[in-house]
Amino acid sequence: MELKYINRGFILDFFGLDDSERSQHILNFIMSRLVIKRYAHNSYICRAGDAAGAMYFIEDGVLSVRGKNGELINELLPGQYFGEYAAITGDKRMADVQARGAVLVVQLDAHTLKAVTRNSPDIYGIFLKKAYEQATEKYRKLVRLINSRRGLNKPAYTKRRPSLSSLFINYYLVFFVLLTVLLYCPDPAAGPLHPVWLCSPIAFLVIYIVITKRVLESIILSILYMTIMLAKLNFIGVFTRYVVEATTGTANIILIVVLMGSLTRLFSASGSINALKSIVEKRIKTGTGTLLTSFYVGVFTAIDEYLNILINGACFRPLSDQKGLPREKSAIVMGMSPMALCIISPISLTGLYLSGMIALSGGQKEFFISTIGFNFAAILTLGFVLLLSLNKMPLVGALKKAVLRVQAGGPLWPEGTENTGEDEEANRGRIANLVLPIVILIVSSIIIGSLEAGTFSVNVPSGMIIALIFMFFLYCFQQYMTPDQFFNGVVYGVESMVAPIVMFVMGNCFATGMEAIGFAQWLNKIVETLIGGQAWMLPALIFGTCTLVGALLDNPWAMYAIGIPLAFKLAVSMQGSPELYIGAVCGAGLLGNELALGDIFFIGSVLDIDPTAYYQAKLPYVIIIGSLAFFAYGIAGYLLR
Repeated sequence: MELKYINRGFILDFFGLDDSERSQHILNFIMSRLVIKRYAHNSYICRAGDAAGAMYFIEDGVLSVRGKNGELINELLPGQYFGEYAAITGDKRMADVQARGAVLVVQLDAHTLKAVTRNSPDIYGIFLKKAYEQATEKYRKLVRLINSRRGLNKPAYTKRRPSLSSLFINYYLVFFVLLTVLLYCPDPAAGPLHPVWLCSPIAFLVIYIVITKRVLESIILSILYMTIMLAKLNFIGVFTRYVVEATTGTANIILIVVLMGSLTRLFSASGSINALKSIVEKRIKTGTGTLLTSFYVGVFTAIDEYLNILINGACFRPLSDQKGLPREKSAIVMGMSPMALCIISPISLTGLYLSGMIALSGGQKEFFISTIGFNFAAILTLGFVLLLSLNKMPLVGALKKAVLRVQAGGPLWPEGTENTGEDEEANRGRIANLVLPIVILIVSSIIIGSLEAGTFSVNVPSGMIIALIFMFFLYCFQQYMTPDQFFNGVVYGVESMVAPIVMFVMGNCFATGMEAIGFAQWLNKIVETLIGGQAWMLPALIFGTCTLVGALLDNPWAMYAIGIPLAFKLAVSMQGSPELYIGAVCGAGLLGNELALGDIFFIGSVLDIDPTAYYQAKLPYVIIIGSLAFFAYGIAGYLLR
């Protein structure tokens, strides 16, 4: 029978064969072992838990891949294939694969597949590369979405090709505003500027973000706005100097951020996340245990909130479905805890960003650790997550309705949810591939830092480099990836950190510009005049104001760039506690992010829940946490006055 898709050319390309005599011999061997099979509508090609005796190529028809609860997680079309990893590793099937209509597949038994790949290292390398590249493409899509949340660009689901007229109007108005500043703004060197001029860069930033939703572009234009105020026609020179100084002065932080991206990418590619899933499926028996374990794993892997959410989506969300938990409940625990954990972790990406912003504001990088105890919003969020996991938190609003829906026999997920989980076969590595590098990172950072300083200290960049060297040998010698794939993973990881680096540098430039035009000095005088002897109220006011700004900007890092330098200078001028003031800004970043809408689309896609349903379920608790934190900052300000 002549096949349209799965022919000699397809198999030749799939296994990376060529026209040599040896390759043709292998090709003939493979072709002789292919078996054509037909399946009727609704029949199963394989079921979850079955032994993997073969891999399959699809010649005709459509196959549905369904999870353990029957949810649709993927569709396979002619020319695609599945089951290759289970066939070569001997793992059991992870999902049901069912025919939609009549289906024609070509089967290659596991014995033949193993014989071909194990006897030909070059073919095995190509085979491994195909699986790796499939995972890489998924990762790159997530990178684009993550970058959009960190301010580099708008999310893909809101992108539209702008018309020429709208572009003209948009940038004509921007040009008009900048020209007005050039012509009419007084020289700051000649004397203090009027408050309207001092506040105008922040007003321009906020308005532009609200209208366009483009955070990075808004910050860059705001910096140009301030450099025009300062240098008039020489604004490009001043802007360039700001960028160079911000980059060279924070090279250590930038290096850490770059290395962090590479580490998290390699964790994902190694298959260790899927190994974690395999372990927890066998050992966790209850819904409470599932939620608590996801929290504890998040504590251990609190180096990047998006990595934590990906781990939760891959490992714990499917398990929470097995235990009959409403998606709203599991999504609240698995969606809210990662950022709360990372915002109080000194070695997390967020923690390093905050440490850098504090250092640029006049404090020491280590000062961030002393602010953790004053991040009341994060502490309350983590307490809420733990109580909800233990079923000790009263249920209200949409979450209560979700629990009642499931108790009445309804679906686990709310209406509008589209299940878009991982493909049936994913690279399943070893849990040690996740645990050992993190342990090496922590231990080596402490040892090298302490040896250099002569006392207890942490050298995170050195620890990361040692961890990467260790991971190279660990992953490559286990043949989870080739050396080329390892270094490609390093490069892809760097790509994922472009947005944090750019936001960090631009945030520094914005803070420098606001200081140069005299905004901080003016704000100090206004605060002293308005508050007078009631400075104890200032931490609560900072928390409330920064929360609203963070929610409005829909990007906590942009808010940190504005809020941390101002809070630090206010604390010094008002003789308040810098730890408390900056802790209030950090807590506001967390709460503002929970109130904003941006992250719910990412969390919804990873945790398989309708974003609106997730937001409605968590909102009452976010408001309660924010109110309690506001009063906590008021009390702390009074006690530390």
